[in-house]
Amino acid sequence: MKKTIALLGFMCLNSFLFGQSKSSEIWLIDLNETDVKVTAKNETRITDNDFYDNQPCFSKDGSMIWYASMPDTAQSDIYSYNLKLKETKQVTNTPESEYQPYPIPFYKNKLSIVRVDADGAQRFYQIEMDGTEPASLLPNEDSVAYYCWMNDTTLGMYMLNGVGGALHQYDLIPQQSILIMPNGGFGRCLAKIPDSDNLSYVLFNSDHKVYLMKYDFVDQKRSIIIEMPEGVEDYAWSPSGKLFSSSKGKLLYYDLKSESGKWTEITDFSKTIGNFYRMCISPKGDKIAVVSYKGARP
Repeated sequence: MKKTIALLGFMCLNSFLFGQSKSSEIWLIDLNETDVKVTAKNETRITDNDFYDNQPCFSKDGSMIWYASMPDTAQSDIYSYNLKLKETKQVTNTPESEYQPYPIPFYKNKLSIVRVDADGAQRFYQIEMDGTEPASLLPNEDSVAYYCWMNDTTLGMYMLNGVGGALHQYDLIPQQSILIMPNGGFGRCLAKIPDSDNLSYVLFNSDHKVYLMKYDFVDQKRSIIIEMPEGVEDYAWSPSGKLFSSSKGKLLYYDLKSESGKWTEITDFSKTIGNFYRMCISPKGDKIAVVSYKGARP
């Protein structure tokens, strides 16, 4: 893939980072799940500025949140937030832009990131948790947009290709990929389905509905899990297998084990958080981080 395509693709796919929304903030909410009910309360804003603060993820023990922050319109770095100390630290401080932090499954103290290098290419790197020692994980790829870890060696990856993006299953050993979807039509949110090695992603269907899909890595088959709330593509799985999403400032969940078969409102945060989208849930399932935004949904 050409580096110019990678750069232009990144700018188009991520124009909301520094165009449509000048300010996005990360909030932390307490979650409590039982077999019959889910509650959410104690919303706390952990960033408070006019920057782009986005793409949160929890550390493996749930004590930290890693996220990308852009203090200006030129460059993004990785930051961390300590939940116990309520302390924010800058992790990377480079001329390049770093996005998409996530703990690497097979390392104790390393993060994977997407970095926009000086040549405009978007490459997949690992770094130490203090931001040092960057090293390429996919030296032959220069157009990585989004990803999720499925296990120690397999990822789901959204790759830029100049025609809407391509969804891949990518194996680090050996370094090869299986094409799942070639020409767009799917969303940025990729996730591992709990208690499986299967990938979930969002499909934008021709009937204007949005569906959450499952891709089985064993038989390479795709199937519909549920229909998403209208126009929504962001979601998160809890460790118990419940799905969480949002609509118009409301936090929603869907219990796939329930016979009700519907999205249920947990709490209306429209007056405190406002509209929010991207989200992640802690390893224990006791907290959810969400990203608020101003104006139209990015």
